[in-house]
Amino acid sequence: MTSSSAAPFPSGYLPDTEAIERRFTAALNQLRSRTDHLLAWLMLVQWLAMILLALIVSPQTWEGRTASTHIHVWAAIFLGGAVCLYPAWLGWKRPGQTTTRHVMAVGQMLVSAILIHLTGGRIETHFHVFGSLALLALYRDARVFITATIVVYVDHLIRGIFWPESVYGVLTATVWRSLEHAGWVLFEVTFLTIAVQAGLKEMRELVARQIGLEKFNTEKVQEVKERTQELASSEEQFRTFFRDSPIGLYRISSDGNFLMVNSALLAILGFASQEEFSLAKTVKGEPIFDTGREQFLNQLSTSTDVVRRDAVWRRRDGAQLQIRESGRAFRNGTEKVVHIDGTIEDVTEYRQLEERFRQAQKVQAIGQLAGGVAHDFNNILTVISGYSQVLLSNKSFSDEVRVNLCRIHDAGHRAADLTRQLLAFSRKQRLQPRVIYLNSVTAEMDPMLQRLVGENIRIRTIAVSGLAPVRADPSQIQQVVMNLVVNARDAMPAGGQLTIETSNVSFGEGYAQTHHDMLPGKYVMLAVSDTGTGMTPEVQARLFEPFFTTKAPGYGTGLGLATCYGIVKQSGGHIAAYSEVGHGTTFKVYLPCVEVASTPADAEPVQHRQDGAGEHILFVEDDSTVREYGRGVLVGLGYKVHSAANGLEALEIIRKYPQIDLLITDVIMPGMGGRKLVEDVRQMAPNVPVLFTSGYTFDSLGETGELESSCDFLSKPYDPDDLSQKVHGCLSGRRSRLPNDVPAPV
Repeated sequence: MTSSSAAPFPSGYLPDTEAIERRFTAALNQLRSRTDHLLAWLMLVQWLAMILLALIVSPQTWEGRTASTHIHVWAAIFLGGAVCLYPAWLGWKRPGQTTTRHVMAVGQMLVSAILIHLTGGRIETHFHVFGSLALLALYRDARVFITATIVVYVDHLIRGIFWPESVYGVLTATVWRSLEHAGWVLFEVTFLTIAVQAGLKEMRELVARQIGLEKFNTEKVQEVKERTQELASSEEQFRTFFRDSPIGLYRISSDGNFLMVNSALLAILGFASQEEFSLAKTVKGEPIFDTGREQFLNQLSTSTDVVRRDAVWRRRDGAQLQIRESGRAFRNGTEKVVHIDGTIEDVTEYRQLEERFRQAQKVQAIGQLAGGVAHDFNNILTVISGYSQVLLSNKSFSDEVRVNLCRIHDAGHRAADLTRQLLAFSRKQRLQPRVIYLNSVTAEMDPMLQRLVGENIRIRTIAVSGLAPVRADPSQIQQVVMNLVVNARDAMPAGGQLTIETSNVSFGEGYAQTHHDMLPGKYVMLAVSDTGTGMTPEVQARLFEPFFTTKAPGYGTGLGLATCYGIVKQSGGHIAAYSEVGHGTTFKVYLPCVEVASTPADAEPVQHRQDGAGEHILFVEDDSTVREYGRGVLVGLGYKVHSAANGLEALEIIRKYPQIDLLITDVIMPGMGGRKLVEDVRQMAPNVPVLFTSGYTFDSLGETGELESSCDFLSKPYDPDDLSQKVHGCLSGRRSRLPNDVPAPV
């Protein structure tokens, strides 16, 4: 193949010139060595041919008993041996050397001359010479032609002059005859030289291509090897990922049969092996997969994107679980679905958290509503309850009027209790926690609870000995017990048994992981169980929602259980319900234990109204009815009162009467709020005590930065006794009097 006919070779694989020359030289030396071996054998063969030709062609004579051999035979044996053996020896012992090639060329030309002579010119001169030159062309070395041409010319010249019949087959010949033969030899050598050079060029090109192909093949073999290793590594990584992935993975055929499933998917569904899972179609008579999965697979087969859905499956034990399934179809060149890969996530716990979050959002929304309503509502209740109590202290009213006043006063208290329930539900009620024992709380409530539930319900109390103490507000815990008992009573209209039980429990990490609103640790459990009608799952899902009730209109506000929920959560605990229709309900309240038990605090002393001694009080309230009510109560207690509708009016009064003994101010007011008012008052009267009032809770005001934890605070609604005790406490230790020249307030 020549360079002109060869296909173009990628230039990136062509070797450099030095590499080509090294390989070319090595290949050429190898070729010349093989040629030396070949011509060495040929020399021996030609030597034997000489002898045979001498015996056959040369004449032989027999004289008497002695045989005489023709001189040509001896010439063939000795002269031919001398010509053939040495080149043959060099061809075997020193192949590939330049000397060997030239000796071989001389020997071959001499062999041609001897053969032509032995046949008396019967072998055409040019035929054997040309054949010898063609053999020498195998060396791919034009220089041997020079040596061969010289030998041929000298041979023809000498024998053409002295022995022409051995060369030309004639008795006489001129020098021109030898020149003619030499010319023909040169003509032949010229074409052989051209052929040799072309062969060398082609050989060099073939060597270059061979090296390039070797490099190409080496790189491709290495590339294939690396690619094979990458594929093997990728497959191993895929298998490892598939096997150890924490998410359930599967591969199914186009007809929906499972080809591969990983251990996470088996664990989610509760199966021990893929074989067991593949054979199972139903569990406990119910299908494992939902009815919408066939539609999901059909959607996958027609889509090129990832398809997702939520569904409900069944575990091997029959339990339902909510899953999120994602899948994608993989196709071949004909767009036919080869297999479908998918993922399965158990989102049951996530859905439960979502439901709890929605519940918390509802609680937060109602809490915000309760906090907003409390301010204005408590202002109204302050006036209603306060004035009704003031009027009740007047003995001149008739009994009928006093009865109506009592009803008004009681209604105000019930409305205040409703507000407190809302605040307790929203976890914004200010608690007064202390170390208590739940056994003591329930024991104190036993007589009241029996009267509350009636005679057709039997109360059974199971109080474990050695019950750990908890830190909680006892009045709030009593409210929780009361609400749970009322709920149980209403669930047993025909009577039954109500069980109140306490015990010490502890929860580890496993339980805490499934109940995210609880921390691991020790708890005291308070359980209230009934044998009533029970609840459906739908009712249980909304159990602690505010204003949700299954009772008839007028028989329940829907705040009882919501209040319990708020109190327990605010106390750092957890409440849960367990119920089945027709089998009753159990509510369990868990409160965290305290490490060191302490003796329950003594009951606070009964508060009595404390009269004033003429101290000057600045009363600031934006609500006119509350302002008039508070001013009247304080004046009735013997205080000298200055009233203001806002902060600016209050500052004007302070400038006129700098010796104010107490500042009572609402926290939230239009324009200047209570806190800003106090800051300005402190600049004029640094030591004046302050009593804040508000319809908002103390904790909610503290969260917004309106109040500090050390402030004195009176929550609305308040009655005259509450106001009297708070004012007396703020003025304790300070009994300063105004100077005589200070005018009395209006």
